[in-house]
Amino acid sequence: MATTNFKVKKRPAILVPYDFGPKAIAALDEAIKITKYLKGEIYLLSVVRKGDFFSNLFRSEKESRKLIRETLVQLKDIAKKVKLETGTFTHITVEQGNPIEIILEQASLIGAQYIVMGKMEKSTIEFNFVGPSTLHVVGEAPCPVITVSANTIKEDGFKNIVLPIDLSKQTHEKVIKAISWAKYYHANIHLIGVLTGKIKSSNSRLAAKMEKAKWIVQQEGLECSAEVYEMSSKPIHQIILEHADKVNGDLLMIMTHQELSVVDNYIGAVAQKILKQADIPVISFTSKAVEDKNYFVSGFLPFQMLTNKKEIEYLRG
Repeated sequence: MATTNFKVKKRPAILVPYDFGPKAIAALDEAIKITKYLKGEIYLLSVVRKGDFFSNLFRSEKESRKLIRETLVQLKDIAKKVKLETGTFTHITVEQGNPIEIILEQASLIGAQYIVMGKMEKSTIEFNFVGPSTLHVVGEAPCPVITVSANTIKEDGFKNIVLPIDLSKQTHEKVIKAISWAKYYHANIHLIGVLTGKIKSSNSRLAAKMEKAKWIVQQEGLECSAEVYEMSSKPIHQIILEHADKVNGDLLMIMTHQELSVVDNYIGAVAQKILKQADIPVISFTSKAVEDKNYFVSGFLPFQMLTNKKEIEYLRG
């Protein structure tokens, strides 16, 4: 049940699922910052979850309509405030149903460049953007997804972007995305690799690949560090998060699957744990999203930035 429908967008669109909690507020703040660069618009979406059979027995159709109307009024107030304080135009809608399905449907409908959402551990009353829902959206989204915690995001954006590097064939796409963001925010890039075998870092293909990636980043005039950690008793996600803290990282960029052979809606164990435990924003790319040119950096930095085909093939593995 929709109280209002999003019109097909004419300007770049940022979709923000909104459940009125602190992390949703942080997500909206970040979406506002992105749209300033995009000269785009925000699409604010609240989903009232349908209850199961027994809960529906105790909620009348009249009560459901009342809840939806009240939610719509609150969203209108938020949209007015955003327009008044930032000049950003915000579309609003309230739907009733499965949050995951509706978020994904709306992202496709408006051709969203990004979904920006809070990774809620607990739902706010009638809404349900809990952890599993966040993971489903990240894993199946047609565009990159930015998940944020309740931490305040700096007004001037990100200054230290942390990019885990592995031996997958999509390394060059990840490096290009990181360069794009770093150029926009005037940020540094910090590459990190974690070995899973007993091979020494000095003899590893991963270290060689990271050095090549570092060189390419530096050729674009950006500051870049690269560090390889050898296998230890610590879980990989913990090493990555500790490294992010060490370099004052304020944004993590990850792929949501581990290898190319997996299906697109699979989220690797390491990515899941990073998404759940990171207290800084995380931008996640599925293979579908990483190949999509319909996102905000596409007009800022050409996708085929690396004109040297040997360099491209090297990073691709």
